[in-house]
Amino acid sequence: MTEWEKTRRRLKAFLVRCTHWEFWPPYIFYIPVGLNILWLTIRYNGLLLPLTTNPGRHDGAYIGESKARSLGLLHQTFPDFIAESWLIQGETPEEKNAFVFSTIKTSKVTYPFILKPDDGSRGGGVRLVRSEDDIRSYFDSIRAPVVMQRFVEGPEEAGVFYVRHPKEEKGRIFAITQKSFPHVIGDGVHTLEELIYLDERAYIVASKYLRRFANDLNTIPENGHRWRLVNAGNHAQGCVFHDGMHLASDALLDQIDQIAKGYPEFYLGRFDVRYARDEELMKGENFKILEVNGSLSEATSIYEPNNPLLSAYRTLFEQWRLVYEIGAWNRDHAKATAPSLTQMWKRGQEYKKQRATYPDAD
Repeated sequence: MTEWEKTRRRLKAFLVRCTHWEFWPPYIFYIPVGLNILWLTIRYNGLLLPLTTNPGRHDGAYIGESKARSLGLLHQTFPDFIAESWLIQGETPEEKNAFVFSTIKTSKVTYPFILKPDDGSRGGGVRLVRSEDDIRSYFDSIRAPVVMQRFVEGPEEAGVFYVRHPKEEKGRIFAITQKSFPHVIGDGVHTLEELIYLDERAYIVASKYLRRFANDLNTIPENGHRWRLVNAGNHAQGCVFHDGMHLASDALLDQIDQIAKGYPEFYLGRFDVRYARDEELMKGENFKILEVNGSLSEATSIYEPNNPLLSAYRTLFEQWRLVYEIGAWNRDHAKATAPSLTQMWKRGQEYKKQRATYPDAD
């Protein structure tokens, strides 16, 4: 592939990103959502009501919710459905390395496994660790609390968005996102970089993949070799999202409902799960929860390719209405309180500094 051909693909990718809202930068796409949130703030008389939607999640991580805490609480009552995780202890990279090596031995953790920021978002800093060198490299850069998690092979992954009003006994599945992990197939001729540019989807967000595989771009994958481009199930990292509501079932709802009630005062959020087969997930069986995302998460099925923009906004407007409605009910009936603006500002500045140290995600 010549440089001109690469340039032509980059120009085409730019046009696609401009004309397909799925690829718009957040500061453009979320303008109507922000205006809707402003209206809801006035309607329900509370700027910080989203932080009273799930009172049980108030653990000090107001921006970027603690993964270790949420998974730890659920693991106590539903160990079969939770991917086992540990919050890394230690102040220095050496101490953190020692904790990981000790956990590998005592808990019989095998390679590969996951390291990710405890308060990360949009898949930032998620790494699939395959060796001791990977561990050391990870802690050389990051300056934030980190979670170590057993790797769940899957291979399928979904995000189940759950809602339950505090006055209701049973919740409902608001949306399901079915995720697919892009890959390219080697032909024994083209380099990895060329395969990315030639792929009908990958070239659109090629910059993410080229940065992720900077050391492998000149590699020529063998004919038929499947090269996975992303491991983190996040749209911002290049994962592809689809509407998965066909997976919703009474059995799945019953299981998710039980698990959600195992988390104190949890009423709305998304469970990111991995599983082997669709039929098992629909039976509410044999899945593992990777993360629990609270009121600041979203129904990511809106990113279904070719989903109309108005449809995406309708879903988000309804989601945020529920966030504020439940938050207002908790404020008025359960006396739930939100952190102060000063606390929010301080936490936001701390989070910004920490995020700047996150390594590129896998």
